[in-house]
Amino acid sequence: MKKFIFIFLIFFFVNANGSELKSLEESFKNIKNQGEKSLLLMQRCSAIYGALSAMPPVELNINELETRYKIFLQSAINQAIDNKGSADEEKTYNDQLEIFKSSIIFFIQIFQQNYKKNNSYFKDTWIENDYEMCEKL
Repeated sequence: MKKFIFIFLIFFFVNANGSELKSLEESFKNIKNQGEKSLLLMQRCSAIYGALSAMPPVELNINELETRYKIFLQSAINQAIDNKGSADEEKTYNDQLEIFKSSIIFFIQIFQQNYKKNNSYFKDTWIENDYEMCEKL
């Protein structure tokens, strides 16, 4: 029951704030610090790959998607720790996991909506550009 409530709250939070999410390219315009840009990139890539790995069969290799989201998630955690210096590493780790979980739910929701509209998870959306950025890494 607690898990259901947690997921419901994340869906509510994501729906309330989803319109604030911007493409990486747009977000980078407002971030001057290279460490913060790197953190956002790692967070976004881990969420995109994590969401894709949870979707119904896609033309991409599920094992590769899972490997990539785990690498990007660990990179985001490391970058967040580096950005905060001597901050509490366990708290930073937990914060990054929460960001990852809520982001995956958001992307799954967006992917499902896009698939219903145009038979593709992110074709012709800003997410396609973000995915292409992640693929290059």
